[in-house]
Order: sequence, then C-alpha cells, then structure tokens
Amino acid sequence: MPTIHFAPHPALLEFVNSVFVFDIDFRAGTGLSPIYPFVPSPNRFLCFFLHDQVKLSKGPGQEFVQRARSIIIGPQQLPITLDLGQQHQAVVVCLKPAGMYRLLGIPMAELVDCDYDARLVMGQEIDELVDCLQEARTHQQRNDITQRYLLGKLSKLKALLPFDLAMLHQVHASGNLPIERVAARACLSVRQFERKSYERLGLSPKVYSRMIRFSHAYKYKETAPQLSWTEIAHRCGYFDQMHFIRDFKFFAGFAPSLLKAEEIEKSMLFRTMEDLSISF
Repeated sequence: MPTIHFAPHPALLEFVNSVFVFDIDFRAGTGLSPIYPFVPSPNRFLCFFLHDQVKLSKGPGQEFVQRARSIIIGPQQLPITLDLGQQHQAVVVCLKPAGMYRLLGIPMAELVDCDYDARLVMGQEIDELVDCLQEARTHQQRNDITQRYLLGKLSKLKALLPFDLAMLHQVHASGNLPIERVAARACLSVRQFERKSYERLGLSPKVYSRMIRFSHAYKYKETAPQLSWTEIAHRCGYFDQMHFIRDFKFFAGFAPSLLKAEEIEKSMLFRTMEDLSISF
C-alpha cells in the first residue's frame, strides 16, 4: 500500500489535519507517474523526504530543482510541478489553515509561493527528526515519531483564535460562505478580518475562499473522474460555468478540459488526501 493515513493525536487536532506516510517505487510497474502537477491548496504542508528528494519546477520550460530533505511549503497561489523521483518515501504533515502560522509564528504573507528548507526555519532539531524517521522500520513508527515531535511543540504554539475556527468553517463549507458572515463568526469587522487573513493565511479572505472552492472541485474530479466539469462546478457552488473556468485557469494555469481521465489514473491523487473530513 503506497500511502497510509494517520489521524492526529487529539491534542494536535487544533492545528493538524492528518499525517501521511508515502512509500512507493515508481519502477515497480504500478502505472503511476512520478511527475505530479500540484495546484494551489488551502492547506499547508511540512514534508520529510526519506529516500529520493523531490524536485520542483515552477513553470513550463523551467528546469526541475532539487529541494531539501525537509521542506516547509507556504501559501501557494501558483501551480507547480513535482518530480517525486524513483523511490518516493516521505512523511507529510497536513496542517489546518492557520496551523503553519501557529507553529512558526511567521506572517504567512512572507511565505507566499515559497518553500523553505525546514532546518533554516525550525533549527537543527529537524536533522535529528529526519534521522529518526529514516531509521524507523515501520510506517506506524514514523507516524509516532512525527506526532511526538509535534506534541512537543504545543506549548510554543500561537494561540488559537476565533479567526482560525471561522476559516475552518469556511473550508468545510467548500469556500461558499459570504466573507461578511465568516468575519462575523470570527468576531471581527471585515477590514480586521482581512488583516488577520494576510497574517495567518498569507492571502486575502476572498482569494483564500476561491482557492478552497477550486481545490474542492479539483478533488471532486480526482475522486469521480467520470463526472463532467459542469456537474462538478454546480455541486461545488459555482454560479456558472464561466465563473468556474476563470477560477480554474487562475489557480491551475490551464483550462479544466485539459485535465484528462488518463492523467488522473496515473496520478498520486494527493488532492484527495488533504482533508478526509470533507465528504461529497
């Protein structure tokens, strides 16, 4: 089984969505492709690569550049392409909307469309963590090591705010709640809500909500490739087909009609793994 999902410890539920352990050899005849177009996501990621290091390209014609053994992925507005290597063994922590801000204390607007070597942000303890993950013999052990590390960070987390809960509510509404209603739920004026959004999410509430809705539609297609984009757009709350196409091009960089069923079949389907609490 190439991917195993682990639910977070109850004490981590405030800022962690899930922990995934990947272990796949692309040379083993699985039919899966190591090249993955990763489109913007409302979630944040802390990634540890235990075998081949991931390479990343930021646009058509741009070369793939190898990333660090452990990386922090900030807020993303632009699509990227990943080369997962031949043997992809990784532990990925999927954080809730404001989870990375609460963990790092860095204004997320400074990290938009960037990834960083986790050691440069979180210190040499990351080297020790990666060493332990590489020495672990089972996926369960890797999960236990990762979650123990995160539990050790609880006392240093930035406080949970009503804003964080309000944006999580927006995620579960697939981005379809009016900004004014979400701001009221956060006990903030719209202007205060926008400032807080740039600080804790890195994006304006409007763009972030559009990203949630787009991500939900993209995930829907990966889950049910037989459905037409028209049906998916309707189910995900888009007013009309042109509204959906405009958002899709903005975040994915190409028209939805260019995402073919055969490409989905060869994909790692990372999008379907991001928030298992959302159902269709």
